[in-house]
Amino acid sequence: MSYYIYSHDPLPNPEMMGKSRYTPDSDYIRTAGVTLPVLPGKTWVELDEDDPRFTTFHRQDWTVKKANLHYINVRLKQFMPIVNGKESRFALRGVVMLDHEPSAEEKARLEKACAQNNLEFRRKAIEFYEQQAELAKANKGTYPPNPYIDECYDILKIKKPYSLEALKEMRSPGEEAASRIAAAIAEGQKESAKAVAEAIGEFLTRPKPEMPAARR
Repeated sequence: MSYYIYSHDPLPNPEMMGKSRYTPDSDYIRTAGVTLPVLPGKTWVELDEDDPRFTTFHRQDWTVKKANLHYINVRLKQFMPIVNGKESRFALRGVVMLDHEPSAEEKARLEKACAQNNLEFRRKAIEFYEQQAELAKANKGTYPPNPYIDECYDILKIKKPYSLEALKEMRSPGEEAASRIAAAIAEGQKESAKAVAEAIGEFLTRPKPEMPAARR
């Protein structure tokens, strides 16, 4: 029997591997000593229940070595509540698992729902990060962002509070505001000068009206 799983984001994210403060261990889906394979983003993956990767073992007596191994084939249905549970962090991040092959209509509907869940999860992740950052700041500490939070700001197109621009505004808000106002005025003047130049050009290139013939 085959199961099908879909993730809006790659889990774990290969682009974040090796980066500081990224822990891929939490992005793997595991149960009973078995881990599902790496999930690519926005792709339906078929899982075969007879796949030997979903086999684990246990010992009843650790004084005996190989002769005491009992192999167990973990059923894929055991992953269903882990992925689809109401409070599952995987479901909230945009992951869904089915016990049947989805139709084209079902794929489109579930992919849209996963995308919405993913964006909402990212908004809440940013909220949590900013709360913790403010708390750390109040205690004269720091709370640096991890690569996932940094990506959340980029995807949601929200200004990062730790960006160079944000830090500059915090240090000299009056000067930064004055710079923006001056830039806006200069841009307005540039547009006005452009409009005047276009009007003059139109006037100079306009065909001259014909003069009426003189009377004899």
